[in-house]
Amino acid sequence: MRKFNVKLTSIIILALGLIFFSGGAASAKQVTVSYSDWQLAQDIWGRSLREAIAEFERLNPGIKVKTEPVALGQRDVKFTTAIRGGKGPDVFALDANPVKQYIKEGWVKDLTPFIEREGGKKWLADFYPVSLMPVTENGKTYGVPKNVVAMVLVYNSEIFKKAGIQSPPKTWKEFREIAKKLTKDTDGDGKIDQWGVTLVLAKACFDLRFSVVLRGHGGDFLTPDWKHSNLNSPEAREAFNMVVDMILKDRSMPPGVSQVDCNGARRLMAHKKVGMIFGTMWTITEVSGMNPDLHGWKVLEMAPVPQTEGSQSKIRSTLYQKSLFMNPNTKHPEAAWKLIKFLTAKKQMEKWFVDNNMLSCRRSVNESFAPILQSKYAAVVTEEIDKHAAFLPLMPKWPECLETFRQSLQAAVAKTKTPDQALMDAHNKIEAILSR
Repeated sequence: MRKFNVKLTSIIILALGLIFFSGGAASAKQVTVSYSDWQLAQDIWGRSLREAIAEFERLNPGIKVKTEPVALGQRDVKFTTAIRGGKGPDVFALDANPVKQYIKEGWVKDLTPFIEREGGKKWLADFYPVSLMPVTENGKTYGVPKNVVAMVLVYNSEIFKKAGIQSPPKTWKEFREIAKKLTKDTDGDGKIDQWGVTLVLAKACFDLRFSVVLRGHGGDFLTPDWKHSNLNSPEAREAFNMVVDMILKDRSMPPGVSQVDCNGARRLMAHKKVGMIFGTMWTITEVSGMNPDLHGWKVLEMAPVPQTEGSQSKIRSTLYQKSLFMNPNTKHPEAAWKLIKFLTAKKQMEKWFVDNNMLSCRRSVNESFAPILQSKYAAVVTEEIDKHAAFLPLMPKWPECLETFRQSLQAAVAKTKTPDQALMDAHNKIEAILSR
C-alpha cells in the first residue's frame, strides 16, 4: 500500500510539473504589441477599432494588443521622438502627408519581405495603384493602405432650406454669398449665433481643408514638379484673400476660427452653428454621433468643392489616405505584421465602412460591397477620387512647407501682416525650404 502511495505521489508531482511547464511555455509564447492611432481617441472610430482589436485577440490568443491613443496634433512629435530613442508603438497609423519623411529617416520598417510571403504583387493587386504611391519608395513597400477618400463640401440641407437656398454652391462667388446669407441671429436676441461656414485653421487637419480652397481656385501650394512654391500665382492670391476677407470682413465664420481643428469644425456643424464645412465620408458619422438630435444622416448632404467660374483646372479636391506601418524597433515583427494584415483585410474594411462610412483602399471592397454601392455619399466621393482629386506633395519636406504656409495665414488673420505680405512671406520661405 505504501509503495502504491509513493508511486501515486510521484505521478501527481510529475503531472503537476508538466502542467506548470506547459503553462510556462504558453506564457513565454504570449506577446504584447502596441498599436497607436489618433482615431483611438475619438468615440466612434475608437469604439470600432477596439472591437476589431478584440476580434484579433480572439483569433490570435497568443497576442495581446495594447492600444495607445494619440492626439493628431501631437502624433508626429511623439512617434518620431520615441522611434529615434529606440522605442515607440509596434504598429501605428499615418495619413499620407508625413510618410515620405518617415521613410527617408528610417522611422518605418520595410514591409516588402512580409508582403512577398503573402504573394507579393499578386497580394498588392487588390489595392488601388494610387493608394500605393505614398507607401512605396524605390520598389519597396513600407506601409499597407487602409482608407482613401476625397474631400468635398458638406452642408446642412435643413439650414439651406430655411434660408431659401435651393442648391449647394458651384462657384466661390456663390459660396461666399451663401455663407453671408447663412450668418444670422436665429433666436432674435440680437447676437449672431449661426455662421455660414468654418474652415480648419489649427494644425490638425488644416492640410485637407485649405488645400481644396486653393485647388478649387485653380491654384496649388507647389508647382507640378514640387520644386518651387506656387503661392505667387493669381489663383493662390485670390484663394488666400477670399478666406481672410470672409473671416475679417464678411464675418461669416465663427469667432475663434483660427483655433478651430477638424473636431471643432464637426462640433460646430453638429450643433447647427455653421451651415457648411469641408469634409468627406467620415463627416457624416462623426457629426451625427456628436448630436443625434441633428438627424445627420437625413439632413447632411455632400457636393463637389466649388470652383472659380471658367476654371479649366481638373484638380479641385485632395486625397486623404490612412495607412498602417511597423516600427523598425519592434521586438515582435511577426505579431505586428499579423495585426497590420488583419486590420487592412477585406472583412475589416467592410466593417469599417458600416461603422464609420469610410471607403477602402481595396478594390474588392469598394466595387462589390452592397452598402457602398448603395451610398449617396460614396457616389459623390468616388466621383472626386476618380476624376478631380490628388495627393498633396509626397515628399519629405512637405510637412515643413505646409506649416510655414499655415503660420503665414494665421498672421494675416491676426492682422500682424497684410494678406499680401503674409502670402509673399510664405512663398519666399517655402522657396528657401525647397532649395536646401
